[in-house]
Amino acid sequence: MTTAPLAGRRVLVPRAARQAAALSARIRALGGEPVEAPVLTIEPGDRPALRAAVRDLAAGGYVLVCLTSPNGVDAVAEALADAGLDARAFAAVERVACVGGGTAARLWARCRIRPDLVPSRATTRALGEAVPPGSGRALLPRADLASPILPELLAAKGYAPVEVVAYRTGQPDALPDGALAGLRDGTIDLLAVASPSTARNLVALAGPDGWTGQLVSIGPVTTAACEELGVAVAAEADPHDLDGLVAALVRAAAVPPPGGPSDGQ
Repeated sequence: MTTAPLAGRRVLVPRAARQAAALSARIRALGGEPVEAPVLTIEPGDRPALRAAVRDLAAGGYVLVCLTSPNGVDAVAEALADAGLDARAFAAVERVACVGGGTAARLWARCRIRPDLVPSRATTRALGEAVPPGSGRALLPRADLASPILPELLAAKGYAPVEVVAYRTGQPDALPDGALAGLRDGTIDLLAVASPSTARNLVALAGPDGWTGQLVSIGPVTTAACEELGVAVAAEADPHDLDGLVAALVRAAAVPPPGGPSDGQ
């Protein structure tokens, strides 16, 4: 009999509430038990500015649109609807770029648009490096805490980046009691961390030594944030998307943890 790769493992899913379902379903399919404990809240951004931006987009005001997360896609889709527009607003854009497969899939699901460019590595730096040189305005609907690297890279290539706060990330007051107890008593085996904000909020809510489970990162930017926080990473996803994160959880589950909180946790 073949044992499911996550059989008997409890996996913390610290994603925003509306984003946890897909990862939890994958964990269950592999025999694991997801423990959903959102450490991020996703709130609307600057709605008037985003509505103005999509109207400008429809009028041909942008040559490039860079979408860096599914949340950003959702915000743009909602702004289009609020402005009485639809995907035809993108008709005059020379290039639509998405940071990775998950964002591209959300763009298709919400707007029935396939991006012109998706870099092989799902990071904002890779996205900025993959966009060819050009000129004209580039729309960047992003989170309030987004890194400055993308607009810097685009400006260096000749574009005029226009950043709009599409959504804001926040932190809940506390972790659910069951999740916090599972982290501290060692009954949560793996932690699936999908963004730097998730890492920071998890440490703020549980403490840097608040668990003995193995932390799995979605990619190098998240791993770097964990390292800055003094938190060890057991495995890093590659590719840096949901598929890669699930595969990294399986890899980490196959290796016994090196020790308790003193080993970087």
